[in-house]
Amino acid sequence: MDSLDTPTLLQVNAAFNAMAAVAWLLLAVLFRVAPSAGRLMAAAHLARIVSQGCGDCLAGGPALLQQALAPAGTLACLALLLLALRRMLRSRQRPRDVALIGGVGAAGVVGGLLAGTALLPQLASAGAVAALAVLCTREMLVGVARQVSRVVTAFMVLPFAALTLVSALHLLALAGDPARHLLGPGLSAPWRAVLWLLLSAAITLSLIALMIWRLVSRIQHLMRHDALTGALNRRAFERTLADHQALLQRGHGFAVVMMDIDHFKRINDRLGHAAGDAALQHTVRLWRAELREVDPLGRMGGEEFCALLPLAHPGDLTGAVRVAERLREALAAAPLVWRGEPVALTASFGVALPALADPAGDTGLARADAQLYRAKAEGRNRVCAAADAAAPAAQGLARA
Repeated sequence: MDSLDTPTLLQVNAAFNAMAAVAWLLLAVLFRVAPSAGRLMAAAHLARIVSQGCGDCLAGGPALLQQALAPAGTLACLALLLLALRRMLRSRQRPRDVALIGGVGAAGVVGGLLAGTALLPQLASAGAVAALAVLCTREMLVGVARQVSRVVTAFMVLPFAALTLVSALHLLALAGDPARHLLGPGLSAPWRAVLWLLLSAAITLSLIALMIWRLVSRIQHLMRHDALTGALNRRAFERTLADHQALLQRGHGFAVVMMDIDHFKRINDRLGHAAGDAALQHTVRLWRAELREVDPLGRMGGEEFCALLPLAHPGDLTGAVRVAERLREALAAAPLVWRGEPVALTASFGVALPALADPAGDTGLARADAQLYRAKAEGRNRVCAAADAAAPAAQGLARA
């Protein structure tokens, strides 16, 4: 480190964190990419500048405040980083643990400084930072492990694991021998600056990868799902139906259920299109709660939907009818509340089994659609099934 002195490295650290803070703010404010997380990350980088690159910020100020600057800045940086990470991953964890750990660490820093001891503030800050680093690593590991490959998971988690290791070693060294702790006099100041710069850059790259993954996942979701209801769009549903038809050839039967909300046009005409949109969302929410994860639900257009029900027994049309009845009853029993007033909703259902020699599944859709029209003609709010098609389909699967 003969070519670079400590002030230069601290300036590089400060410049990097300042540019990162501006970049996160641009993403949050101008491009509306994870706005809450972006603002938190910008604040985390600014806190890092305060903790490492602001040695002369309070020159001539109170001595206690100058001493508290580094540990408080590091603690604030980790707390903000964890909060931002949870926003990016849409974690359901509430920030109580962050507030508790940060509060205990801050109290230790302030208490130690008021007591006139230099070790207690360092111990309090290092302990809180290590705990927050552990939580960051856990959030990243849990949040992405089931979504991406092991290699990508390792790439995204490694910087946080390194931060956890450094923080833990720092804490242990402080507790064992304060004069030789990892990030103190035992390690030269230039090397400390380089270490933190590398950790900051690695964590930033990991978070950028996380943002890219989120954007790609969002685009893929929008390409496959209806923007209003979250059900599969027609194109994605047709692909899913074709996949089920391929499985049908191997003996994995399923049923097709066509669904149509009764008198939907009246809702739009009487209450407006916003109420119609709310009715569609309400209906899909109820149906998704009744269906299994393996039961694809798609929006075919307007107020018409279709579900595919994998069957334990290929010809079990009766079981599919029971599911359709459950969907019908769930909607009829839970009216939409629109502007404080209940709006009764019902739907008609057509259930049918698919045909074997039908790669696209058009025959099964046509059978179910015919039964749906029959349910409409017979008075709506009912389930009709193509019982005559059950036997041939079951026999064909048995021969296959």
